[in-house]
Amino acid sequence: MMYKDSYENMEVKMLTIGVQTKGIVAENGDINSGFRKIREAGFDKVDFNLDAFLMNSNVYAGKINDFFNKDIPELVEIFKKYKQAMDLYGLTPSQMHVPYPVYVPGNGNATTYMQGNVVPKSIIIAETLGVPWAVIHPFKLQYAKGKKYERQTNLEYFKMLVPILKQCGVKVCLENLYESVGGRITEGVCADPEDAIWYIDTLNAYAGEELFGFCLDTGHLQLVKRDPYEFIIKLGSRIKVLHIHENNGKDDTHQLPYTFGSKDGRGADWDGILRGLKEIGYQGTLSFETFPAMNSFPYNVSGQVLKTIHDIGVYMAKQIDDI
Repeated sequence: MMYKDSYENMEVKMLTIGVQTKGIVAENGDINSGFRKIREAGFDKVDFNLDAFLMNSNVYAGKINDFFNKDIPELVEIFKKYKQAMDLYGLTPSQMHVPYPVYVPGNGNATTYMQGNVVPKSIIIAETLGVPWAVIHPFKLQYAKGKKYERQTNLEYFKMLVPILKQCGVKVCLENLYESVGGRITEGVCADPEDAIWYIDTLNAYAGEELFGFCLDTGHLQLVKRDPYEFIIKLGSRIKVLHIHENNGKDDTHQLPYTFGSKDGRGADWDGILRGLKEIGYQGTLSFETFPAMNSFPYNVSGQVLKTIHDIGVYMAKQIDDI
């Protein structure tokens, strides 16, 4: 209990700093060591990667494991252990990655399984873990079936989730996505800020309360060449969680911020991002989605890399304060 006692007495930051659990916390075996490593690096929050239990590459390939075939009481017991480990080290979840894709192109059986089984159980797991925001990828359908069909299908599905969200006290964030069409990176669902605003406002009006928000993915903004400051200002208080990372402008590599610099235009516009977050009064977590970068280093230095990621978060929080 020494970790919990000591960390609870630490000074509270204005903006909390988080990192995803993927590649750090084991899905099987020693749960505590991963959470301990996250806490020792200085993080307050975690983005719980439930998608690590059902990898997206396997879902796309139709190779879906049987993890979510477990009944609800068994799943609850499994994730109570993760909640206990987070509590032990004074960590709380800011968000959760729900397994994706929820719509599997060309595979109706997989789509039905993801929508009817995996997502509802994920929401119950989020309740067990104390997750306030579950990030669910909306369906990417505009290039195959048109924008109108994409909107209609997404709206119908997310409306169906309202009763279980209210029952579990969990809320959902939609995320700005990209697609690859003809070998080119193109805008996906919610990559247009007006599109994202329409989804969130329409769904919240239907729910009669704020059950839906937005997850801003900085790397996806960079890939589709959207101005981050303008995007953030338009979305405003709808932005509830962040996926902070960057890339080379061509591949979704999830690297550390500032990796590519800014002189040649390849790096993300971090000044614009931080200025935008300041102006909308963002009070959530600065959450890093940088596991590929961290896991490219040898395991023996993973703690130092995590500390570097946390220190970047501290720098960003101070920059937001000073702007």
